Amino acid sequence: MRFRLPRPLHGWREFANEIVIVVIGVLLALGGAQLIETIHSRSELANFREAVDHELGRDLGIYQSMMPWRACVTRRTRELERFVADARAGRHDPLARPIGRPFMQTFYFSAWDEKGDVADLLPLDQRISYGEVYDEFRENEKVLLNERDAWRSLAQFEQPLPLDVGSQLRLRELLSRVEQYNEVTPGNYEYIVTLARPLGIHPIRDTVVQHVPSDMSFCQPLLRPE
Repeated sequence: MRFRLPRPLHGWREFANEIVIVVIGVLLALGGAQLIETIHSRSELANFREAVDHELGRDLGIYQSMMPWRACVTRRTRELERFVADARAGRHDPLARPIGRPFMQTFYFSAWDEKGDVADLLPLDQRISYGEVYDEFRENEKVLLNERDAWRSLAQFEQPLPLDVGSQLRLRELLSRVEQYNEVTPGNYEYIVTLARPLGIHPIRDTVVQHVPSDMSFCQPLLRPE
């Protein structure tokens, strides 16, 4: 027994043409969907880069605004060196004002921390570069927070009483810490600037931040002139 395939209504040539048209239509549909997805991914990536560039610019602006205070930190630590040296010699120097602390702000990380999968769209070298800059900001924020805590602890020596030996040792410890933080901070800042430069990150200064009176008094003399 022989089986015969049913012939297309308009012949095999027309049938083949219809198949080709269907295949082309499917391919065009798939290509169009892929094009739409590509455009969407590029838009997401562009928005993400704009967000992290702005965030890093704000962070760099914050760090930059703190750097002029380094000169005040150096001056204040020298005054405290004199204060502790006089205490060891049996003299108690009256303080003209509270010891205070240098101005600082914490950094922004939300745009990077909430990145999801969009960061995977970045080229590998850029993803590594962004990660390195953020890692440096995180580590430097820890240093700045530790410095702030050390200056806060120094407030206990504002009392108008001579320092005993235990207090002198504690003051010496805290003073060594703030001097070390002050020594490494400028270099840390320059290193972040170096990492951010290839990404086109520029400082964005905060024009809204408010300074309290104690911020400004930190740059004024703590001790009377010798």
